Amino acid sequence: MIPPRYGSVMIRHLSSLALASLMIAGCSDKASDETVETPISAIEAFPNVPLPPNGKTVRTQGSGDALELLMVSPVSDSMVAAYYRRLLARPPYRLINESVSGGVTTFYVESGENRPLWVHVEADSLGGTMVRLVGTAAPKADSGA
Repeated sequence: MIPPRYGSVMIRHLSSLALASLMIAGCSDKASDETVETPISAIEAFPNVPLPPNGKTVRTQGSGDALELLMVSPVSDSMVAAYYRRLLARPPYRLINESVSGGVTTFYVESGENRPLWVHVEADSLGGTMVRLVGTAAPKADSGA
């Protein structure tokens, strides 16, 4: 038998525990209903953009709308910038802007469906080049709803 002075404390403790259990169960049900955003693939973000000469992918990160691809190349940054300058000045691309700041050459380009693409080219510490491509998914068709 529980002494009378501990009985009310025990009841409050068990009530709190039951309430906390219900709240946790409620939260876990909501979490399972939420959809996790799947990052777009490199093919969706960069359907026809070639890698830099002898390039290797180091990292990718993104969301359902955009993707960043980080690559390295043993070729010098000036050669890689010239490569992208030539490539992005021809169809299906429209080179909108090129800028150089702090040793980084940045190209802003639009390709099919006016999709933006950013290409950042900079020297790495080993004499090669680091290239960062940032691309977006094709615009979703308006359902008219």
